[in-house]
Amino acid sequence: MQINKATFPLVCALRQIGKRVRLRGWERFLRLVFNPDRQQHVGFKIPFYGFTYQGYADNFIDWNVLFYGSYESFELRLLSALALQIDEPVFLDVGANVGHHALYMSTSVNQLHAFEPNPCLWSLITEKLSANKVKNTTLHRFGLGVITESKPLYLGPECAEASLISGVNRNYFISNTPVDIISGDESFHKLGIHKLDLVKIDIEGFEKYAIEGMILSLTKSRPIMLVELTEIGREQFGSFSEFIKIFPKNYKFYFCHWVSSLIIRKVIRPADELGYAIFVGNVFCVPNERKTLFTEVIDRS
Repeated sequence: MQINKATFPLVCALRQIGKRVRLRGWERFLRLVFNPDRQQHVGFKIPFYGFTYQGYADNFIDWNVLFYGSYESFELRLLSALALQIDEPVFLDVGANVGHHALYMSTSVNQLHAFEPNPCLWSLITEKLSANKVKNTTLHRFGLGVITESKPLYLGPECAEASLISGVNRNYFISNTPVDIISGDESFHKLGIHKLDLVKIDIEGFEKYAIEGMILSLTKSRPIMLVELTEIGREQFGSFSEFIKIFPKNYKFYFCHWVSSLIIRKVIRPADELGYAIFVGNVFCVPNERKTLFTEVIDRS
């Protein structure tokens, strides 16, 4: 079934359920009725935490916002709660995609820097920010890596399905125009970003190289980080011990695990070598000196 004006009342009814609780089998049901891979490019506007969210039915993140209220809501709430405990927090959204995380986090931080090299996503990000008159967020139209270079972008059937690594998701095509990649340490210096408090990195397997390119800044600021770990990303990082070595010293790592029962929810568990071998999802990376802050926020969530 297509999401359109005729079916939107049904979508809104299902949305009210998805926003309140995530039931076992609900995702399967939604995909059966409104398959996200078969939607047309139909726009919609819905309330979003005090904002108006402009989304499109054929985008997977926007599809999740439509049916669940937000994408990765557990992680978003934790990032926001952490930001509210930090003085004038600076948030880096590395791999901004359609601007979902940037819009949500803009009310919780003093400065927000969104990095996105995919040209087809820039208008979607600016559309959300401009429509809501967000003033503290800057979009940087390049990606972060180890060195300054131009790299091909591997594209999938959906605009947002793109990666700097071939074979991620459904990336069957190579873009005609290479995208700009700059090391974080170099770009932060040029942009006047001297403080990092929270960093989210979701760049489809390229996370290792972005971290390596900003290691001086990470060592200096020691932010709390949220890093996506996929099978492709784990291939780049290597073993658990090699993963740990990419970060500054004295960091602790926590997996965001799904717990399945009648109601599906996420929980935080300490990372270990055994779990790392099979884990796919988001990892919180916390410096020792902010562990107490992190655990207190977890306990309150």
